[in-house]
Amino acid sequence: MRLSIKAIALSTAASVVISGCLVVPEPVEPVIQAPVVEVPTTPVCYEVSALQRVEIPAETKTVVGISLIENPPYDPIEQRTEQKIVMKQAQVFYVVTDPETGNQTEVTNFCDDAVEIGSVGPAPGEVIGAPSRG
Repeated sequence: MRLSIKAIALSTAASVVISGCLVVPEPVEPVIQAPVVEVPTTPVCYEVSALQRVEIPAETKTVVGISLIENPPYDPIEQRTEQKIVMKQAQVFYVVTDPETGNQTEVTNFCDDAVEIGSVGPAPGEVIGAPSRG
């Protein structure tokens, strides 16, 4: 059997074309499913009765005031008064304690809008127990 170079070249080209069409698969897009993550449920708001109140007391400084009233022909009248002046205002906040770890987390979302947090009481420079102006 005699084969010509043309016949061999044509048969080789035909087999390459046919095998090329058969071997190339269609691209398949992978299906990715999002993992299901369970989020622990936390309350939308907290009741104050279920929380622990933390209060940092005010820092005060005690000063003594001396008043002298002239009282001729007698000795002057001297009056001493002690006053506590607020240097740093008291702070109040609420925490919830994690039962597993014991860690405390500050809470700011309360069910009651009237909860007072942050700086409370007399402001810096004010006198504790001083009569209020009215």
